Amino acid sequence: MKKTYLLCLLGLYLTSLTAQQSVAREWNEAIIQSIREDRARPPIAARTLFYTSMAMYDAWAAFDTTGEAKPYLLGHTVGGQTFQFDGISTPADLEAARREAICYAAFRIAQQKFYFSPNGYGAYLRFNNLLTSQGYDINFTSTDYSTGSAAALGNYIAQNVILLSYQDGANEINNHTNQSYYPINQPLTLSVPGNQMINPNNWQPLNIAGALDQNGNPVPSVQSFQSPEW
Repeated sequence: MKKTYLLCLLGLYLTSLTAQQSVAREWNEAIIQSIREDRARPPIAARTLFYTSMAMYDAWAAFDTTGEAKPYLLGHTVGGQTFQFDGISTPADLEAARREAICYAAFRIAQQKFYFSPNGYGAYLRFNNLLTSQGYDINFTSTDYSTGSAAALGNYIAQNVILLSYQDGANEINNHTNQSYYPINQPLTLSVPGNQMINPNNWQPLNIAGALDQNGNPVPSVQSFQSPEW
């Protein structure tokens, strides 16, 4: 119940940071637009949203002074790895510090997650422009939050979230390429009548000549299973 209550409070907080949209909402909108321009990969899109949401929550919870809100990653062991966090001094302007940490955390992760996107450069510009429009310096890269810098804390959170994401089995370093899964059935070529398969209870890839992704980018004609090992 306590966790549900805190998440509800977080939702109310994120929707009231500004008169129009919270910075978390702005980053979610930018990330979702970049997902629209990426390849159609629902598991990878969900994964990206999970990691950016985790980072923004930790950036908010790290400044809690009541002891009620607990970061998900900072100061905890996740995926067999401990992520050190020594706390950060209470800022004079708590809301401003939270906004700044949220923005830098979301910015760094978003830049990294769309590096291999077909429209990666467009996403890169979108995220740069958003951080700049929010009044922050895209070239600030320090992770030394011991100085009390909210921006450094955001960078530190992003650094650790990215490290965690490299170890979750999704094989992101190799652009999420399948490592050991191979379909049992041969591809079904749509231009050829009839079909043969070894096992009708297993997935069969389609072979679609001239296949395009959701944004009209050419893709391999033979489908590959999405994220089977993750």
